[in-house]
Amino acid sequence: MRNKTLLIATLVLGLLALAALRLGREEAKPTTAKQPLVEAALLSSLQSFIVKANGKTVTVTKDADGSWTVKEKFGLPADSEARLTPLVRSLQKALTHGQLTANPKRLEKLGLADSSITLNAPGKSVTIEFGKQTDDGLGSSARYQGQPHAIRTDFTGDLDGDPASWVDLTLCAAKAEEVKTLAFGWADGKKEFSRPAKGQPFAGAGAESIESLAASLATLRVGEAVAKDGKDIAGAFAKSFQVTLGFFDGNSLTLTFGQVGGKAAGDAPKTFVRAKHSDPKHKANGYAAKAEFTVPSWIMEQVPTSAAAFAKQNQPAASPAAIPSLAVPAVK
Repeated sequence: MRNKTLLIATLVLGLLALAALRLGREEAKPTTAKQPLVEAALLSSLQSFIVKANGKTVTVTKDADGSWTVKEKFGLPADSEARLTPLVRSLQKALTHGQLTANPKRLEKLGLADSSITLNAPGKSVTIEFGKQTDDGLGSSARYQGQPHAIRTDFTGDLDGDPASWVDLTLCAAKAEEVKTLAFGWADGKKEFSRPAKGQPFAGAGAESIESLAASLATLRVGEAVAKDGKDIAGAFAKSFQVTLGFFDGNSLTLTFGQVGGKAAGDAPKTFVRAKHSDPKHKANGYAAKAEFTVPSWIMEQVPTSAAAFAKQNQPAASPAAIPSLAVPAVK
């Protein structure tokens, strides 16, 4: 009898374990398959996108010729290397990793209203809001606009809404050794330097400082783009001077500099530059037609603003004063 009871008890326990196993399987939630955050077709046919972040908004648009420009900055070219390409690649790689939360209180803490990107393609537009990083460090929390829940993503791209940071501010990208001549035209005089041959240094008195200046101006990256009718523009170029770079390929780049005084006594003057290239198709000419540009202070530290300033910068170092000899009395 005892054995029969044990057998029945064992069978009952077995049935209960099997039922629990089946119940557990039925209640287990299926694993959410990873999906692209943005469809590849949308990215491949992208015509424009809008980034909102840090309280600012930038609109980047693809022109008919395939180039990308920044709407809020006079339609100037976008910086593909530093901004456009990294962001698109981040979106191409990003995946969703399932739902994060639909709790309104948790959604509010994620900060999803702080940053977003709207991707526009023919016949389709998608807006994705991005919030804080997920607790496991996977990537940014996100939400498709209009959805009630947030999702986990592995997106780690940089969203910057400042239009100024999206502009390619390199007006010219030549190498210093390509510069054959460098000529100054000031109100109080002129000065010109030239290389005897390609690969050789500039010749002439004061030429030592010209090498670094040629490098800075041949690869000219300006500071900020401002409106052509800005309040300081007319005054800045009322008195101007020029620096012309002549290249070994026969082209030239003429830079016209203008300055206005600082807002307060002792402030450094604000400098603007206009660039004109001898090749009508050069990018510098397209930039000049759309905006005016400031010059970073580190460049202006190298540029003499007058013939007098150049002469002062290149004064020969004063010889050290001779030390008078002292007569030493003879020892008897």
